[in-house]
Amino acid sequence: MNSWFLHNALIFRHGQLRAGSILIEDGRITEFSPVDVPPSIRKVDLQGRLVSRGFVDLHTHLREPGGSSKETLQTAAAAAARGGFTTVTAMPNTTPTMDCNQSVEALRRTVSELGVKVEIAGAATVGRQGKEPVFLPALKEAGVWMVTDDGDPIEAGVMPVLLRAAAEQGMVVANHLEDPSLHGSGAFAPDMPPESEWGMLQRDLEWVKQTGCRYHAQHLSCAESVALVAEAKEQGLPVTCEVTPHHLALDTGHIGAPMGHYQMKPPLRTSADRRALVEGLATGVIDCVATDHAPHGVEKEGHWEPGMPFGVTGLETAFPVLFTELVLPGWLTLERLLQSLTEEPARIADIEPQLAVGQPADVVVIDLHGEQTVRTEDFASLGTNNPFVGRVLKGWPVLTLVDGMEVFS
Repeated sequence: MNSWFLHNALIFRHGQLRAGSILIEDGRITEFSPVDVPPSIRKVDLQGRLVSRGFVDLHTHLREPGGSSKETLQTAAAAAARGGFTTVTAMPNTTPTMDCNQSVEALRRTVSELGVKVEIAGAATVGRQGKEPVFLPALKEAGVWMVTDDGDPIEAGVMPVLLRAAAEQGMVVANHLEDPSLHGSGAFAPDMPPESEWGMLQRDLEWVKQTGCRYHAQHLSCAESVALVAEAKEQGLPVTCEVTPHHLALDTGHIGAPMGHYQMKPPLRTSADRRALVEGLATGVIDCVATDHAPHGVEKEGHWEPGMPFGVTGLETAFPVLFTELVLPGWLTLERLLQSLTEEPARIADIEPQLAVGQPADVVVIDLHGEQTVRTEDFASLGTNNPFVGRVLKGWPVLTLVDGMEVFS
């Protein structure tokens, strides 16, 4: 069934929250607050629950092809739906990597029946080896709008060439900001200093000035990066950026046992860095929230030892974490949080940003008062590496629709 009448709701549209209802027919929104509703349509009294455009994630590791021990396309899609995400962007660090139209088209055929919608980010260099830029016209023809060597930074010898080529194609270049030459052997902030991130961002922004290419900075973690993005935007550069839920909700003072839950790239930083990230999101310097969902299956159960993989399983807890940790204490408005999960990432990806008449019914319903303890046994994802395990959070999705079809309830 893909026809619904969702009434007695709190609806988020155009940056505002208003009481109302939505009529969905054959998978598309046909009317807001209708007078007459066909008797054949499923009617749901939401009792004041929040209705929003489904969330859009610009940074998701689906792991397939090649990494099904960590996550499968089916478990990733189920995790996205549980978290209220109706569109996710698959990162290209797969086997084979997404560096040509053949691999992209093969993955697109596979994900077409998942339920949630999948955008595919192409690799920035052939094989993600950092040596040779990919052939962008072919990737664009295959529907790719963004390229990144996610997990690996784009090297200095490649970046200006790539930016010029991407500018010609109207594509976005995204970068994992990490200078390995500044790193120690550990897995936390003392061995991954902030200049590893902001130094590379500063380098990239100089080339953006020269090329005019659209540029997206991935998972910011430090105050200096926020300041650099603010300056770039003041100069009118075509720059956007993202921040993860874990960098907004946690800092080095939160790290505890099991330490593996707190091992990520970039690392958690100081409370001052965290405050700068929250302020950057609140003021719009940081455009959007992206989960950087990085499941590791049973390979990483929270314990830590040298050589353990980095990453956080994040799709299912993103909204309740940010609602509980930022909105309820008054650090961020609910409207701005919803914008950062819907309108802003959709604008960057050039997809419909709003609930609107005639548009596909990609919808999430959230119970803002509902409480739930984060438990890995409840995850749809195969990943268990999540620093919020055991926490009681408010604001959980209770219904997710994609093209009007129920993908989570």
